[in-house]
Amino acid sequence: MKSRFPFTSFPNGWFCIAYSHELSAKQVIPLHYFDRDLVLFRSEDGIAHVLDAYCPHLGAHLGHGGQVKGEKIQCPFHGWCFDGKGQCLDIPYANKIPLKVQIQSWLVKEVNGLILVWYHTHGEKPTWEIPELPEYTCSQWTSFRTVGQWKIRSHVQDINENALDTAHLQYLHGVDSVKGKSLHKEGCILRWPCSTTSKIAADAQGSSVEVVSKIEFTFYGLGYTVQRCCTKGIIEQEFITINLNTPVDIEYVNSYLIISFKKHSEQSEISDLEAMTLQVVAMEAQKDMPILENKVYQSSPILSDGDGPIMQYRHWAQQFYLN
Repeated sequence: MKSRFPFTSFPNGWFCIAYSHELSAKQVIPLHYFDRDLVLFRSEDGIAHVLDAYCPHLGAHLGHGGQVKGEKIQCPFHGWCFDGKGQCLDIPYANKIPLKVQIQSWLVKEVNGLILVWYHTHGEKPTWEIPELPEYTCSQWTSFRTVGQWKIRSHVQDINENALDTAHLQYLHGVDSVKGKSLHKEGCILRWPCSTTSKIAADAQGSSVEVVSKIEFTFYGLGYTVQRCCTKGIIEQEFITINLNTPVDIEYVNSYLIISFKKHSEQSEISDLEAMTLQVVAMEAQKDMPILENKVYQSSPILSDGDGPIMQYRHWAQQFYLN
């Protein structure tokens, strides 16, 4: 199958494969990302590990019936045990472990309640990291909750580009105006501050109120995007979203969207306003799905002066592919 895009479906970088709370101690989960079968497990010491899924002995999938034994995962077929680096440490019925028994391991990082893996076409080590968000552990912010999770026929780069396409915000999402500032490039990090203005109904008589939102997008590679938003109008609200896009195979991407709100006074639970915001964010995100799944990628698009910094973003994104 040929990709719809003129670049690999698997750019280099950090990508989310699960939420931390989904993986308890000694749990084993089969996964499929980067067009490969994987196994995710948490050893008894609490550390998450990811290996290629198949035992090099006779090919059993470790994610289906495999069990955690201490800091190792045991193959369900013949009991061979592998550590988090993929090294075979024990064959219960043998006196000698064959040479070169190894499963490919993946570099794993847990941060902000997420389990991330590092992907690199040539297996090179990371040159940058995903930082801890101060909001994640701050008592003044609600815990992150899931807005939605979708499997999209698209590409991680194209999904992210949508954020910088200012014109589509007006015609697809009903924003009245968008003012974007200059992009700030810091190696593998890209920041883009902007503001939007919308008019929403204030009462049954048809009067409206102008709502202004100040937004800052921060892209950490192509798999992890943080959006901080402060809205003023009828009410004031501050929230942060994290958009996580991970390639499943050559055609599909798993997209996760999570959100946290800044609390008001002694608030302990999510408010009605926040619940409504969560629903609106999910609804607006889903409006993009049929467009993303059915559009073609124009390598040399004909752009107008109101289309946003699309080409600047594409130039920055080139660093995540090997020539």
